[in-house]
Amino acid sequence: MPGALKGPIMERRKFVIALTLVPLGLCTSAWAQGSEELKLRDALKNYQAAWNKHDVNAWAAFLTEDVWFTEARDYYERQRGRSAAAALFKSNLAESELTQEVKKVRFMPDGTASVSMREVVSHLPKTDGKYKAVFESDPVISRWRKEGNTWKMFFYTSDKGWALAELKKDGVD
Repeated sequence: MPGALKGPIMERRKFVIALTLVPLGLCTSAWAQGSEELKLRDALKNYQAAWNKHDVNAWAAFLTEDVWFTEARDYYERQRGRSAAAALFKSNLAESELTQEVKKVRFMPDGTASVSMREVVSHLPKTDGKYKAVFESDPVISRWRKEGNTWKMFFYTSDKGWALAELKKDGVD
């Protein structure tokens, strides 16, 4: 009789252990994603700081080689590539300060992340505490992926209509 009970009892123990480990696995996964979100948010802060140093090379280091970076719909993809973005935005970096407010981060199944932001670009010089001009974009979308152990931006637009469409496509509400 004791041998007959051994099989069902062992199976029940395995089942109980499995039930215990499944939530632990989910928590570990959520913790890992939370850890990656912190790393991504740090990359976003450092990206903003690089812009505000007015150093195009430091800023461009946050872009992937194949980045598509645009402020408007770019049907002809003229603003594709790190060197094109750096050349196009070199004067913007020199003449403005950037403030970004992350509204939502969504990690995608392919390991990338979509970031919805509100962005303010303040044009220099600053006279009597006021900027020459201030432009707000809301929403802005940027997409990031890891290259090695570093988060880098591979897509960006501040065009409101395009940003809204891309955020919807990515399931970022």
